[in-house]
Amino acid sequence: MKKIFNPESTEVTHKIIGGDPSGIANFSKPSRVIYKTIYEGMLDRTWFPSQVDLSDDIKAMLHLTEEEVRFYELTFGKLIFNDSVITNRIMDNFNQYITDPIANACLARQAFEESLHSQSYAFIGDDVLQKANGDSEKVYNLFKTDDMLLELASNINADYGSFDDGTEVEAGHLALGAIANLALEGVSFPAGFLAIWSLGDKMKGSASMITEISKDELGSHLPLYVNLYNHIHTDAELDKPKYDKMAKEMLIRATEREIKFLKYSSEGVLGFSDPSIENFMHWVCNERFRELGFELHYSKADTTDGLVKIFKNYSQLNDTKTNFFEGTVKTYSKQNLDMDF
Repeated sequence: MKKIFNPESTEVTHKIIGGDPSGIANFSKPSRVIYKTIYEGMLDRTWFPSQVDLSDDIKAMLHLTEEEVRFYELTFGKLIFNDSVITNRIMDNFNQYITDPIANACLARQAFEESLHSQSYAFIGDDVLQKANGDSEKVYNLFKTDDMLLELASNINADYGSFDDGTEVEAGHLALGAIANLALEGVSFPAGFLAIWSLGDKMKGSASMITEISKDELGSHLPLYVNLYNHIHTDAELDKPKYDKMAKEMLIRATEREIKFLKYSSEGVLGFSDPSIENFMHWVCNERFRELGFELHYSKADTTDGLVKIFKNYSQLNDTKTNFFEGTVKTYSKQNLDMDF
């Protein structure tokens, strides 16, 4: 673990892990500029859930089909679990080993944003679910009561096993921890975003809330973990082919379990055929592979398919009309978030 107070430190250029930090964050002289850039981009996109108008969704929900209501609730049940888990994983498992103080600031800011997303779901619970059907608590407990969601949540949690099983945390665990976070941010969250965006012509407030959340997840958190994964390898001199293989396997597992859950949760919802779901998730996974510099795993996806088009339409980034999934993060917000490795 990093030292919090270390006046004896003589380190000038900070390592991501295994460094000897003084405990002081100097934003004027970052060791790796990319983390300062990511942090400033996070600040540029500050928003609050109270700014999103959900009032029309209350009436709109009354006109959803039973299948659409089930889809909506299961999706938010999953997103609630995801954001709650990653908030704690960042601060309790991951950040305490990261020895670059500006990267620490990024992780602290991410934890704030994940907590903000959790608050967003409370607004949806109180302003939409409670008023529309009188039950906002049901969604918060779905990860306990729905067998398929419990299976998904358990498998997501298992990706962090090295932090929970008493094993001494080493550099390889942190590299795979970065990939576990990347799988959550870049595979599981997009599946959830798509689900709510697919109802966007009816649940416009909810779709707007998810759009704000997606700007954080796709615009900052993904490049953060791509860079952390690669810098952990550089600073710890890990066997990269070995860990790249495990990283690929973890992302493929995440993709396959999201396909399974998306097929289950979208039963009876128009537009969600099994081939379309598979095509969408294969496209998402391929984009994660591309950002990590891996050879693509799945055959080239059909980007004209309806689900991919929905996702790309809603995930347009700010007013630049540039989509994160069409390359590295270049025109997002006011910053240039090229991957730095």
